[in-house]
Amino acid sequence: MDILSLGEKIKKLRKEKNMTLKELAGDRITAAQISHIERDKSHTSYELLDYLSRKLEVSIDYLLETKEMQSKKITDNLILRSEIYIKSNELDKAEQLINQVLQICKEYKLLDKNGKCNFLLGSINLKRENYALVVNNFEKALYFFIKNNDKENIFKSYLNIGKIYVKEEFYKGAISHFEFAEEVLSESQIEDMDIHKDLYGNMANCYIKLNKSKKSLEYIEKINKIDRQNNMQEEVDMLTLKANNFLNIGKYDDAKECFKKALELLEIEENKAGIVDVYLTISDIYKELGDINKVLEYSHKAYNIKKDDEDEYASKSLYKIIAAYLENKDFESARIYCKMALAFSIKSKNKFNEYKALELFSDIHKAQNENNLAIEYLSKCIKIISDLGDNNTLAKIYIDLGQLYANISKEKELEYYQKGVAIYQTLNII
Repeated sequence: MDILSLGEKIKKLRKEKNMTLKELAGDRITAAQISHIERDKSHTSYELLDYLSRKLEVSIDYLLETKEMQSKKITDNLILRSEIYIKSNELDKAEQLINQVLQICKEYKLLDKNGKCNFLLGSINLKRENYALVVNNFEKALYFFIKNNDKENIFKSYLNIGKIYVKEEFYKGAISHFEFAEEVLSESQIEDMDIHKDLYGNMANCYIKLNKSKKSLEYIEKINKIDRQNNMQEEVDMLTLKANNFLNIGKYDDAKECFKKALELLEIEENKAGIVDVYLTISDIYKELGDINKVLEYSHKAYNIKKDDEDEYASKSLYKIIAAYLENKDFESARIYCKMALAFSIKSKNKFNEYKALELFSDIHKAQNENNLAIEYLSKCIKIISDLGDNNTLAKIYIDLGQLYANISKEKELEYYQKGVAIYQTLNII
């Protein structure tokens, strides 16, 4: 990965082939002339370069590449490698590569790469939840993107800063940056509708937090309009398989196009999760508005995207569906989806999700005044949570059991209340 002058390249190649100066010179020139060339003390003709390239078994283009040209190619590939590391959550490796790029950029004055590097550092700090640094990184990136009129990355920077402000519950600041992002989006040629939905979902969420329901629903309608226009189902399994194949190639330094394809495939999967997040956010908005049918609609949309993956997003969607059916008193539907959630958790060996599914079964029976069955399911939760060592949740289960025993056994009611309170006291909660 060294950035070499013409002379340094020739010397390196000669050494790799165990050739002496005289052997490389042959009958064409003298060993002294080769020595001068290797020390960049003399210029070479095209004919001599042709001779040297054949002797060293490389292309003339390789020999002619300047340090600046090499630095651009190397930084391009390092950036792509770092992006793959970020997607794979190997954040320290990604940060190390980006710092290498920044050093090369400084040495060879490649200012156009500074924006991308700062953006990637922001992405790393976002995954690390270091939000103060994230905003600083994205604001630095914005400076360079605006300077280069890079609309797509200007949009992404505003969007990401807005998302940080949402996490910090600074909704007015978030809306301000989302509006900047929306303005850039309207001026650009960004056609990826998932990007539009991500922005509109975040804006809808902020407006509902600011008690501006009408504005929130306007952006939900924009998402609905996109869904009506773009109803294509991604072949997730095939894309994931292709992504893994690209990542397994491993020829990072000389495979820029391979990096790009691998990255695109990884981003497709990431966008899928992003859209699920949007649908689940909309579901929460409608829950606050009291529209349970809409909660079900968007929770089902989220679940339909991720159901084949059987991951945390699928589970999260199922829990929202079950809670909505419970609120609508559709106990049969709630029970069906609860069975699915329990099957997912057992298959994935996720004990906490198994607990949540059992707790929902208990809630279903409790809502139907079947307290003995509710107690039975909640009692199964005790061992799971005890094994996980989650004392806070264990205390909650004991309190819930105390409430269920209220009209069954005063002795049991008091026993479980005391157990729950004792744990809360050890946790300094009460």
